[in-house]
Amino acid sequence: MNSVANPPQPFVRRCRIALVVVGGAVALQGCNFLIPLTYLAEGPPKAPAAFELPSKRTAFVVDDRKNRMARVALRVEIGESAATGLLENSVVPEVISTRDSVAMVRRLDTASKPVSIQRVGESLGAEQVVFIEVDEFNLSGGRAEGGPEAVALVKVIDITTGERLWPSAGSEAVQSSLQDIDPSLITTSAGRREIEDKLAAQLGDDIAKLFYAHPRRELGGRLGVKK
Repeated sequence: MNSVANPPQPFVRRCRIALVVVGGAVALQGCNFLIPLTYLAEGPPKAPAAFELPSKRTAFVVDDRKNRMARVALRVEIGESAATGLLENSVVPEVISTRDSVAMVRRLDTASKPVSIQRVGESLGAEQVVFIEVDEFNLSGGRAEGGPEAVALVKVIDITTGERLWPSAGSEAVQSSLQDIDPSLITTSAGRREIEDKLAAQLGDDIAKLFYAHPRRELGGRLGVKK
């Protein structure tokens, strides 16, 4: 019987799977991988909280006095997204509905005399208010990445004492961006609403991350304090 030689196999580079501890890291022997032990134990590095929010009954008050957003519902989306982040990470025990805070501001505010954060907080029964001023809400493209972008200015007020808790002066600026958005969406009203909703939700989520440790994001984040 004629023997048939095995056909040549394509060359495949294989790594020997062997774990070796090297200077506080785990190396996969035979491969060019070096993984810190802390990464394996704790996951990727996290950004720390910018401010440790007191564990009190909290309200988010979202101000759009510059009329950056097309719909009042987007204020609610920002606040509810931020509230979800705080509650899911056990930052505060209770968050008052942002829908209620938006309704309270609209009831108390006047064109000649804007209502104070203190009065809104007291009327809602809040112990502290996270005040959010929408500074930018741009669907046509951000300054750097080119996707829809929003910027909000954030500060925290203690309603019981009337004191500003954070930052000591000015407001903390938070930037959010969306990527991989279908450009055709912006050509229809339904598409624009979809982008607006996503951008508002992302902005609220990024604001919540000011108050708890979280994985670092490549896009968006803190811009620092603005006066």
